[in-house]
Amino acid sequence: MKFFGFAAIPALAALCLIMTGCSEQKQTTEEASPEKAKVESLATTPEDIKKEAMDLAKTTRAYTEEQKALYEKKIQEKMVLYSRKFSELQTKLARMNEQAQADLAAEMENLSRKKAEMIVKVRELQAASGEAYKDLKEGMDRAMAEMDQAYDQAMKRFDK
Repeated sequence: MKFFGFAAIPALAALCLIMTGCSEQKQTTEEASPEKAKVESLATTPEDIKKEAMDLAKTTRAYTEEQKALYEKKIQEKMVLYSRKFSELQTKLARMNEQAQADLAAEMENLSRKKAEMIVKVRELQAASGEAYKDLKEGMDRAMAEMDQAYDQAMKRFDK
């Protein structure tokens, strides 16, 4: 019995060491699990990339539409201004003598034609979307600059 007692002590010690080792190994595995979960959650899937690309496309479209709306508002305000200026020029023309009216009639015809062209461009701009809007915007900016210049020239001639 004594022999069993002495033999049981090393056996129990070995069993305790094994159990302690297993519990530490289990603890390490449990600690690694949250880290592994974090790494797995950071992994990007093709579906994630596709979703992000679609979100980016939606955001870009929304921004472009917002910019287009602001630009259209600016254009409409400019068109109102052009109409006022044109009316002002017509009033001045009506007060001039016949010779001056004849000399400046071509100028008024040119302004009237440019204004009609601007109206067409505004309609094209309103119907456009995306890349077409960007291209039309550049053309519209040039047309507005030409219109401003034509009005300025006409005003100078009328003021003489």
